[in-house]
Amino acid sequence: MKRLVFLLVLVAVLAAGCTSQQQPPAPVSQADALSAQAEKAFASDNFHAAADLYFQAYEQYKAEGNTDRARDAMNKGSVSVRMYAESPYNRSVMTSMIDEAFPTVPAERKAGWLPCNASQCIESDGETWFFANTINNIRSHNMDLMRETLAKKGETPFYDQVKSIALAPYNGSAGTCVNPVRWEGTETLTIPVAMLPKTGTLRLWIPLPVETPSQRNVTIAAVEPAQYVKSQTGTGADMGLAYLEIPLASVTGDSLSVTARFRYIQCEVRYTIDPAKVGIYDTADPEYRKYTASGKNIVITPAMKEKALEIVGNETNPYLQAEKLYWHVVSHPYSNVPHTRLSASGTPESVYMLETGFGDCGTQSMYFAALCRSLGIPARAVGGYQLVPGHEGTHFWSEYYLPGYGWIPNDVTIAEGAEWSYEASDEDRYQYKDFYARNLDPYRYIIQNDVDVPLTPPAGNVVMFDIVVQSPKAVCDTCDTDPEFEMLDDWKVVVKKA
Repeated sequence: MKRLVFLLVLVAVLAAGCTSQQQPPAPVSQADALSAQAEKAFASDNFHAAADLYFQAYEQYKAEGNTDRARDAMNKGSVSVRMYAESPYNRSVMTSMIDEAFPTVPAERKAGWLPCNASQCIESDGETWFFANTINNIRSHNMDLMRETLAKKGETPFYDQVKSIALAPYNGSAGTCVNPVRWEGTETLTIPVAMLPKTGTLRLWIPLPVETPSQRNVTIAAVEPAQYVKSQTGTGADMGLAYLEIPLASVTGDSLSVTARFRYIQCEVRYTIDPAKVGIYDTADPEYRKYTASGKNIVITPAMKEKALEIVGNETNPYLQAEKLYWHVVSHPYSNVPHTRLSASGTPESVYMLETGFGDCGTQSMYFAALCRSLGIPARAVGGYQLVPGHEGTHFWSEYYLPGYGWIPNDVTIAEGAEWSYEASDEDRYQYKDFYARNLDPYRYIIQNDVDVPLTPPAGNVVMFDIVVQSPKAVCDTCDTDPEFEMLDDWKVVVKKA
């Protein structure tokens, strides 16, 4: 009897499908198969192949009507592209470019520029791919070549334009904000309608100026088309933004144009600091905690703190510690870095510079801030644009806080221009760099008081380079391409003296 009951129960269980052996394997769709191949390729650092497979999966998921998986495949494809997009040259092309740029340099010296620890190259799909700005970095890392190049041009960028400010004596009598300059700016984003879907919504975050101790009387004159503006952060925010939602069905004409107009006053910043008059930090203050915490790209690690302590030695005064940290960072030659790849791979910028020595204005600023924070000195990376005549462009620099004085700026990158000069004396080089240890020129347009400031409103789960916002950030729910790569080529910023 017991045997009969057991057999009946077993039959019932099998009939109910509770035994997996009786279930046929779930069919794998073509899109799922492509996505699995893409994941395997990405895990093997075959980023080009991964991107192609993910985009094929995207198209197949769309054909299958699986919208959520299609969007996921698109995002993963975008990440794959970002891993290699800044490294377009294989070894043979890079070798030819180096030979063309430096025909008189001996072959053995040029060979030393090719390893990845010197050129920031990557391995993908069985080949070595070199960073797009390798030639520029070679010049920046070899002062004889840099000075030779600039001597032929007859100009040293930044140094020639601002040395009259940096080398001028100052006794502190006029305060910290001197020689104010009035600026007016216009930003324009123009997107050809042919690049836009016919339906859906385009979400845009447009950068705007904010009030700071040096950037004052900020006025946002207009953001247009006004009917699409949903919110603005205001000029007192950590980052200035206008947020727009544009129904794509309403767009007419050949292009979609978004503009912003603003004005502000920017000071020449001058500090004279007495180390003995530096106050004591209120470590319970929320602002102190905010700017001494480890962040996404300004990261405090045991290695970062160990490096900071190595640099400052027995010095305990925060001002003198920050000075030592500044001179350490300024000793590194300027380098363009693959920001998009770092963001896509989750590599913090400050850690990247600590480990490799490579850094441009943003990376150098975040590295300086991380060193400061690891010692309990509040610090941040500030930026937007530099407006040095003839060399206007995106830019970042650093600030650290001293009780009794406030936020003290420094600009490692502009300071390094002294080393590029083919005619500056050693004394002038030092004085110029010393100026930028605690002072600034007035050629600035400030958008954000720190990096990694969250967008307002949040963008959601999208692939985006949002460490800094020097150009619009875009999200498009119906686009077949990555808006950050495809839509924003026609972004123009013009800021002129009023």
